[in-house]
Amino acid sequence: MAVALAPSLTRRLPWRIASWYRAGARLTEGRQSDGLIRLAAAGAVACSIVLPLLELARIATGWTPGPGHGHAAPAFVATACYLPLYVRHVRHATRGTRPAGARWTLLAMAVVIIGVLPVIGTSWLTSLHALAVSALIILHPPWSLLVVAGLLAAPAPLAIAFGDPQWAAFAAISVGWRGASVFVLVWLVGASRRLQDARLELTEQAIARERLRIDDELRRTLGVALHPIVARGEWAIALAARNPAMVEDELRALIEGSRRGLAEARRTIRGYQQLSLRAELDSAAALLAAAGIHTRLVLPSGELPESVDAAARAALQAAVARLLHNGAARHCSIM
Repeated sequence: MAVALAPSLTRRLPWRIASWYRAGARLTEGRQSDGLIRLAAAGAVACSIVLPLLELARIATGWTPGPGHGHAAPAFVATACYLPLYVRHVRHATRGTRPAGARWTLLAMAVVIIGVLPVIGTSWLTSLHALAVSALIILHPPWSLLVVAGLLAAPAPLAIAFGDPQWAAFAAISVGWRGASVFVLVWLVGASRRLQDARLELTEQAIARERLRIDDELRRTLGVALHPIVARGEWAIALAARNPAMVEDELRALIEGSRRGLAEARRTIRGYQQLSLRAELDSAAALLAAAGIHTRLVLPSGELPESVDAAARAALQAAVARLLHNGAARHCSIM
């Protein structure tokens, strides 16, 4: 997608960089988006709790390949042991963090879930989905993929080995779709969190650069203007004790210098409200890049205008807003 600014509009752009980034953050994140992320994270945690409890209820009610009532007690104990660890993994993943001792807790889950398999039998095979999700969260590729592949391949032959071949397909499919349902939601929430943090960091970096620029400009303008005022004031104080008649001339010069300094300060402040066209285009490109959209600036030869008018500002904001709301956008050119 290309965003074009007409030459007739390239005159003035009176908007601050901080306001631009706040507008971009409001378009991409905002309270509503942040609330949706929190809701999705809560949904992922809820799924990680509900699915094992449903399996436990299925075993307790006897809807199992074998006599399920005798398996309820060991299933309850095993679920009580691994479920807190599993939920902990999922919660940290939705926050974009890694739990302390993650590999040890994953090992503890594996010991509990796999260790109770010979006791409960085929009814417990669907619980392998929790182990698969935790492996994808904790381990790094290719180890995570190898572990998950083994867990997906295990239910069918294990069901046959336990004497329930008619349940082999059900067990294999259940592990796959349950694990995928939870992990995809966890992965999306975690990716949204990381993107949100990256945008926030980009905004903070832009604000820090702008503060440094302002500090440097103040040193070069107001610092130079105020230094003679201070020097003349000190000279007038020293002169008052020796030659009072000359103090009036120095005070007049001091007042004139103060007026020039005040005019320079007003000019500098007005300048902060009118960033250059290049700075605004760079800010827009950086915001789009933070959203995962590959952006390039196509600039004309020669010097760029200092600023653009309010109509161009509105056009640029609207175009960037459409791109940020368009999930299919991957490339953009600003011309």
